[in-house]
Amino acid sequence: MVGIALAAYQPNPIWLAEQLSSIAAQTHTEWICVITLDSPLGEIRSSSDLAPFMHDARFVWVENQERLGLRSNFQQATQLLLERDVDLIAFSDQDDVWLPDKLAESVAAIRTSGPLSMVYCDAYLLIDGVIRPERLHEYTMKARGNMSIAERIIQPQVSGFCAVFDAALARLHPTIPAESPDHDHWYSLVAATYGGVHRINKPLALYRQHAGNTIGITSIRVAQGWGSTEQLKRYTSLRENARLRAGIARRVGLDLPMPFGLAALFQHTAGWLLILLGVMGKRFFTDKSLADNAYRKAWGLLLLETSQREIIQNVRKQFPSRFKVVRTMLVVAALLMAALTLLLLQGSVLAHKDLPTVIPVLLLIPSGAITVLRYVQHQMPNSVMLLIGVGSASGLLLQMLDVEPLLALAVAAMPVVANGCFRVRWSLRP
Repeated sequence: MVGIALAAYQPNPIWLAEQLSSIAAQTHTEWICVITLDSPLGEIRSSSDLAPFMHDARFVWVENQERLGLRSNFQQATQLLLERDVDLIAFSDQDDVWLPDKLAESVAAIRTSGPLSMVYCDAYLLIDGVIRPERLHEYTMKARGNMSIAERIIQPQVSGFCAVFDAALARLHPTIPAESPDHDHWYSLVAATYGGVHRINKPLALYRQHAGNTIGITSIRVAQGWGSTEQLKRYTSLRENARLRAGIARRVGLDLPMPFGLAALFQHTAGWLLILLGVMGKRFFTDKSLADNAYRKAWGLLLLETSQREIIQNVRKQFPSRFKVVRTMLVVAALLMAALTLLLLQGSVLAHKDLPTVIPVLLLIPSGAITVLRYVQHQMPNSVMLLIGVGSASGLLLQMLDVEPLLALAVAAMPVVANGCFRVRWSLRP
């Protein structure tokens, strides 16, 4: 028995009717659908499109006494299904469409994957009533190979309307924590901790894209001129998004079974930062998307709440828009420092033996200045400049420890060389 949790809020009656019709047409017939409404049922009760489903016993309509919000509304629908002793849970949105074999193929896949697992399918895009050939996973499936729990926190893969999972998971973890805004992401993490999350590489649904999507596909929304959704706007900044993921990681460490030491890392910001650095190292040459994503989350975690970006932006407005201020400053500073070094060498103020110390110092100054400038603006650092600074600081530190100057310079160059290898690696493989 599949319990279908459909959480709705001010649904378009025509679209909701299309979704309910697609559920009623499923070839797997052992199901029940609980529809929890975060808006008055009376708003849609008179709809002729929905009339057949108002009197169908397989559809249970529940009007919430107060608005619960997306996460708690799905939690409410899930709990009502558990009271009916269902075997599996399937999430459903109010505006998508399921293909007839969605439940049948999902049930077959979950029988193969085993207990306490989740399966999820692909979907075609539905835009302006037209089924497009693009598939959802072309936009969302960016990771290569199996993913760890940490990687699933960093880069969610599962869309709720595509997922079916063992109801025992919801019995073990009936509450979706407040730190997780998305019901589907949370239960994908729960399933990954127990029986695993398994992909069905086949479109079994239609993902409707429209201006009122809760999340939607950003590139499609931009192409249609709809702009970003409210859900995404809340987490667009580096800092807010990084703290969202850190909050989810903390709940994973507190609520889900894992070794004590690993749980402690998930629960604390410093530990989560170490995990992010570990993901970067692990995926550096195998998965650019995950490595980049972990890098962004790590940097965002270091950002302070206050920022001087407004002051800097006001200064920037004094220059023509085409004028690259930072880039120009970098070139000018590099030329001035090179000229100064040559003059000091010619004047015998510096000896050639001092160059292993002078060069890292000269490189460290602009690197530090530009990195700090981007930090206070809550922007990602220029990777090359950041690595030049890290390498220069490492070289200077080694010289202070009386390491051979040439070896210190070699160590200083290593971060930049590694970055070059990284860029070459991914320029050869998209």
